[in-house]
Amino acid sequence: MSDEEVDTPGVNMESIIDNLFTRLRIIAVDVEKVQRAKELLGSMQRRTTFMQLLGPGDDESVNKADSDLMLLHNKFSINSNILGNNVMSGETVEEENGEEISEDLCQVAFEEDRWHSFFPGFEILNTPFASDMIENRKCVELSVLQICERKLKAYLLNGVRCFMLNLFEGTQRDNQVLMVKLREAEISVSKEFGFPVVSTIVAKLSPRYQYTGALSSQFLQNGIKFIELEKGYKLNLTVNREYSDRCSMNNIYVNARFLLGDVQEFDFILIGEEIQLVVQCVCADHLNCCVASGGKLYAHMPVMFPGRCHRFHVSYEELEDLTFAREVGINVVVSNIVGTPAYLQNLEEAMAAMHCDGLRLYARVVLNEIQGCDGELNWSIKGYDGFLVELTAPTMVPDIMHLCPSAECFMQLAYGSKKPILFDPGYIDEQKLRVDPAHYFYTFYYPDKFVVPCQHKNQTRYFSLLQDAIFQQIAPVALANIPYCDHSHTGADSLAHAVVTASLEVHGVAIVVIGVTTRMVQKIAHFRPQATILFVSHLRSAEDYVSLYYNVTMLSYRTKFIMSHQRNIFRMAIYALAYLIKRKIAKQSDQVILLYNNEEGTSFPERYLVYKVDTVHFALHMAETLFPMAKDEKNSLRDIDAP
Repeated sequence: MSDEEVDTPGVNMESIIDNLFTRLRIIAVDVEKVQRAKELLGSMQRRTTFMQLLGPGDDESVNKADSDLMLLHNKFSINSNILGNNVMSGETVEEENGEEISEDLCQVAFEEDRWHSFFPGFEILNTPFASDMIENRKCVELSVLQICERKLKAYLLNGVRCFMLNLFEGTQRDNQVLMVKLREAEISVSKEFGFPVVSTIVAKLSPRYQYTGALSSQFLQNGIKFIELEKGYKLNLTVNREYSDRCSMNNIYVNARFLLGDVQEFDFILIGEEIQLVVQCVCADHLNCCVASGGKLYAHMPVMFPGRCHRFHVSYEELEDLTFAREVGINVVVSNIVGTPAYLQNLEEAMAAMHCDGLRLYARVVLNEIQGCDGELNWSIKGYDGFLVELTAPTMVPDIMHLCPSAECFMQLAYGSKKPILFDPGYIDEQKLRVDPAHYFYTFYYPDKFVVPCQHKNQTRYFSLLQDAIFQQIAPVALANIPYCDHSHTGADSLAHAVVTASLEVHGVAIVVIGVTTRMVQKIAHFRPQATILFVSHLRSAEDYVSLYYNVTMLSYRTKFIMSHQRNIFRMAIYALAYLIKRKIAKQSDQVILLYNNEEGTSFPERYLVYKVDTVHFALHMAETLFPMAKDEKNSLRDIDAP
């Protein structure tokens, strides 16, 4: 922003939008390239799978595979093993612009035959650490302040499909690089699996209130957790996000760009409870200050500006984060606070002005800080699309987690509304908080995902083991005893309840949902089945948020060919079964629940069946089972589609 924009009391919103759009559109280019590579790889893998299952030439796979391969970057070349057969491998290719890319041996898929068939029927995992039993219920919080890119592939191999970015930490370029690394890891894992791998990214917005940035890495490497500021020392209080992760004695970052225009010379600014700064000069993007009262400066300390500053209006950093999320394809953003209805309205108006009103807006809630019995946060259930639930540190260690009636009511309403709940159990995992049995449901059952840091401080996996043990006990009881009422107009709630009940009765290993929308997946996840929920759909936008729901994995299936409804369902069903068999989720004679649209034109799946897996003849069985029809019509399902 220019000096005139800072000094003007009424900031020109149009100029801000134009500036953000121009700058962040350039940042999004790399993400778009990687996303395009993923789509090409997924298309090739789908054709290869059907060539193995239905014979050569299906979906024009032989004719189109070579043309798509020429568009694919060599480092993203495919080396698929579909049902144990190596059918295609990537060669050295050139991009459309003629730039030659060298072979990356680290991207080559691991072949089982290197082990000379010593482990038939098993998969050799090349992950640096063992997986938990709740890997698909994790949401890994990535940070540009830590070295996370080395573990991205390991998390994806172990089954994690949800990640979180804190946009308040680091620059947009740093977060964009981290996103590209994640998408590249998805491509690498997809090559090993032979099927598309997609994950959901959640972005935490910068807080509206003012905080300092993170300390410079040179202090952290030396074990220094704070900076001692002495009285009389001169420094700059900057709003340049380049310093958001490198605060030092000379430059301290604070998210207050919109507030600089209201600051005057000789104003006092309070950092924490001890440090006081006096403003000596107001510049375009920083304040020249002098320390009036010294103290210890830690990372992310609250900053108090003069009363004339409009601290409660939407901040520039929030607008910047929203635009960044939209440009790089993040569909879910998390507000730092729940706020009030006026706060939510102000944020929604800002999102509409930035053309970000299509994003899903979540809110961060500190559960054990909710006080009283009046249900002060009940209004937020309808206002937000989901919630990030955190816990505050106890004053005594260890301590029992105490929840007021308002907190219990909030969790019950959030779960009842079928909206995703992301729960951060950090203090429970560190055993600083203990969970009372009366609060088991709020801690272990209601949350869809559990937030874990990329770098684990505690390798004991205490919370994972505790959650799995308690969930196994309370989940069947909850399904049988919790009062249930079908609130849908089409009976979809009852169908979802029946599907989950059937999966428990037959000990199903997976629930395959074939559909257009994610509503049925949301309803099934609400009843917390122990089987994996596999959502097969061509819906591109669903990839950006569906993995937030409990135990959901999405299998993308997109084709440009126009085919009949029954043929489309048939191919999606065998594609899902091939994935389950290849990933060894389903073995011979295991039970799988298939939920699909029997009638064309319906938006909700209305029929389900229980299939006993035959790892060899499942394609033939699906042709005979999915749609009751005459024998000559059944054979047509296996015909090759015409373009």
